[in-house]
Amino acid sequence: MKKLIAPILLLTVLSSCEKVTPSRVYREFQKERKLEFITYEPDNPQIPVVSEGENMVFRYTYVHEEDEDIADDELFEYFYLEIPKGSTSFTYNSTNRDEDGVINAAYRRSCFCSFSEFSLQKAIISASKTNDNQWQISFDVIFKDENDQEYPLKDSGKYSINTDENF
Repeated sequence: MKKLIAPILLLTVLSSCEKVTPSRVYREFQKERKLEFITYEPDNPQIPVVSEGENMVFRYTYVHEEDEDIADDELFEYFYLEIPKGSTSFTYNSTNRDEDGVINAAYRRSCFCSFSEFSLQKAIISASKTNDNQWQISFDVIFKDENDQEYPLKDSGKYSINTDENF
């Protein structure tokens, strides 16, 4: 019986390690869309939504690692970027004082926590069209909530077209 204790303990430890769902990243975009901001009640923060329009909207989704032993620990971070239709490239750098371009970008957190409105503090973004169904985008952004808490987000990757109406 003593010989079985060690293998059983080892299996228990190894199986408990599998209770964590790893983090995931999704990069996608849709054509003929626009980025809007809505609020469901007058005193609630505005949240970004993607609706029908004439531009392109890119969405980066970071799904944080989940621990199945912790209830309601799900956390999703979203970064949205709208660029004009017909574009083949896009650059924006808020740290460049000579930059006079306009950017429509948003950040949202989805979790079992209170909703916040986020304002863009810093953005360095470059995007280039690879083909009709794919873009290469790099970004380094910082958003701030109404309590002055900063939320940095940085990524570089390929964005593929998404034709799902529930984008």
